[in-house]
Amino acid sequence: MEKMNLVDVHTHLDSERFDNERDEIVKRAKEAGVKFMITSGVNPTTNRTVLELSKKYSPIVKCSFGIYPIDGIANKLNSKTEEDNLRYVEKFDVDVELKWIEEHKNDCVAIGECGLDYKIIPGTEELQLEVFQKVIDLAKKIDKPLVTHSRKAELEVIGMLEKNSCKKVYMHCFGGKKALVRRCVENGYFMSVPAVITRLEHFKMLVKLTPLTQLITETDAPYLSPIAGTRNESKNVIYAIKEIAKIKGLSEVKVAKQIFNNAKTLFSL
Repeated sequence: MEKMNLVDVHTHLDSERFDNERDEIVKRAKEAGVKFMITSGVNPTTNRTVLELSKKYSPIVKCSFGIYPIDGIANKLNSKTEEDNLRYVEKFDVDVELKWIEEHKNDCVAIGECGLDYKIIPGTEELQLEVFQKVIDLAKKIDKPLVTHSRKAELEVIGMLEKNSCKKVYMHCFGGKKALVRRCVENGYFMSVPAVITRLEHFKMLVKLTPLTQLITETDAPYLSPIAGTRNESKNVIYAIKEIAKIKGLSEVKVAKQIFNNAKTLFSL
């Protein structure tokens, strides 16, 4: 069988769940056929960490610099902030971080993870919109794709992207309904398909509605494993390829080739 070139456009290689095993994670990804994986930052600490990881594991590991919705408003909140009890959220000056990102624009392939999250801390919508607008402005200024997070705020995120005439976009783990998936497709956005599609009907629906020319694959590792109860990693992106091929009635080789080209186009690689 022809060897497939795979891509994982969204992983968190900096996660402490990968401590002491990153060399093996990257090695397994290479052996699985992953040609590049993009590790995403969410705040100042992780942005600097993913930059170092992209240098250490070049050329297979690339990075995106982000300001996660909750991190972006942490300095405006009075209390200690935790995201789903998964991690402590640090407080920082968004403008200072955006300046750092602009200064390091040549070191990243995208801006994100960024966007809106209306699930975790209700009542912070206006603050989040303000930060997201600043991130969009920077992405357009430095001509980088946006990696958008839109939990419980899919309509609002699409509205912001449309208002700002954003073209270089991929919707990370998009949870919107059929009408919103169609709207994203009509806008020319890329839709990411996580390996967890094996367990979630929603992403199978997303694949059915999205042309192959607008699909890309990701893991969101260490989260969203295709195998319940296990830690995810980039080599598992093959699960997304297999499901897409099954749904589209195409060979895995053809699907992998198109998605590889989609990713190269989106990230100007």
